[in-house]
Amino acid sequence: MSDRHSGNCRPEEKSGGNLRMGKLPEALLRRSVLRPLASVLGKSGEECEADGMSVYAVIGSLPGFECMPGLLVTVAVNKLAAAGAVPQEILLHVILPRDYEEKCLQRDMRQISEQARKYHMTVAGGHTEVSYAVKRCIYSATAIGRVSRENHKAEVLLCPGQELIVTKWIALAGTVAAVNAHEDELRERYPASLVDAAKGFGEMLCVLDEAQIAVQCGECAMRDVSQGGIFGTLWEMADCAGVGLEIDLKQIPIRQETVEICEYFDLNPYCLYSAGSLIIGTKQGEALIEAMTTAGIPAVTIGCVTSGRERIIRNGEGVRYLDRPQQDEWYRRFGE
Repeated sequence: MSDRHSGNCRPEEKSGGNLRMGKLPEALLRRSVLRPLASVLGKSGEECEADGMSVYAVIGSLPGFECMPGLLVTVAVNKLAAAGAVPQEILLHVILPRDYEEKCLQRDMRQISEQARKYHMTVAGGHTEVSYAVKRCIYSATAIGRVSRENHKAEVLLCPGQELIVTKWIALAGTVAAVNAHEDELRERYPASLVDAAKGFGEMLCVLDEAQIAVQCGECAMRDVSQGGIFGTLWEMADCAGVGLEIDLKQIPIRQETVEICEYFDLNPYCLYSAGSLIIGTKQGEALIEAMTTAGIPAVTIGCVTSGRERIIRNGEGVRYLDRPQQDEWYRRFGE
């Protein structure tokens, strides 16, 4: 894999000028969103917020899945599951361009309905409007889950001495998005078996089962891997907890289909949208991996949590430091 694919992303963009696609860079978020809201802002730094026995998760755009709003439900389930919650309800916010066809809107709603039934969730309400301000439909959601006090993970942060466990494989969602957008091109280059296998990753994008297993194995810190890939998620978890990390790059699980497709499109899989994978910080790593294996869920140890602030990535004899989260690779390659 090329040097850039070993984790070397671009320096953070300077403020001023056009904003980039995807999540706001961390410095810009803190400077221009969190700071002006400081006097009225609740607890920040977590992707889910707790209110008594309820947990709330807000979901925005999904890199490469703008035309598949059903995945919004799966990602909402992932956020709640990583907080130790059982998904209950979802609220939708839909903004449509004027030329969006009604049959397409009906198709989108069927996708959302199918996924909501799959996870036993109800659509509790929402808002739908047509706007001159958008050129394509924009879906967002607020998901609500319930959690018991003893299983509440939204307030559990990484702590030194924990092992870092990753389930399944990284960049599953990004691989599926690439196949969905460029299937004909990929079939001309690769065997049908590889492309079909990559398309099948779409069946592995939910982390509800592994999150529930992790809860049963004892106190842990969890986060689903999302925009910015595993490197971005590791940084966010460490930054929230104020801890260091030591990661073995060679232990990070990745499918060969992902490697091939990322090489072809010049994508860094470590910074690519990775719905379908869960990072767990735990002091019961061996027992957790055994429980995952028994349930048929791949899981491996990729490193550990350390004291201090250094976030180290080892690649054989080479050592480098984890960068701040960068723009998701999907937007860098396809989103401009």
